[in-house]
Amino acid sequence: MSQSPYRSCEVELTFADADYTFKLPLIRIAELEEKCKAPIGTIWKRVLTGEYHAIDLIETVRLGLIGGGMTAQDARNLIDRYCDQWPLEEWHTHAVAILSACVIGFEPTDGGTGDSAPKKDAAGMTDSSTSPQPSPSVSKKASARKTSKT
Repeated sequence: MSQSPYRSCEVELTFADADYTFKLPLIRIAELEEKCKAPIGTIWKRVLTGEYHAIDLIETVRLGLIGGGMTAQDARNLIDRYCDQWPLEEWHTHAVAILSACVIGFEPTDGGTGDSAPKKDAAGMTDSSTSPQPSPSVSKKASARKTSKT
């Protein structure tokens, strides 16, 4: 079976009480832009540089859960349950991973069944690994959707 020439735009992360798939398809990007009152490039830049608004982080995670297959109500409940229990750095780490998967994508490094690595940008000019990366405690996987238990 041949590998797809496309990078994965979803990422699997340990969040709150389990591993979940996060993805920002176009409809969720539009909603994120509306909620954060900024275009996706600006949101990504704010998150990468640390000049983010709290809503940039929390809405990225919430909408990433929905885009990854969770119902809107389940995503809201999960966010509400954990929102005030985590320092912003935890939200930041997750938002970086989710937005990086959305903007840059990840290329499976083990045949699509596990860890993934950032790939060169679309122009092939720079390696995205120079961008801030999530902490080692956050696992990145370009994998098939996983059903989560909430």
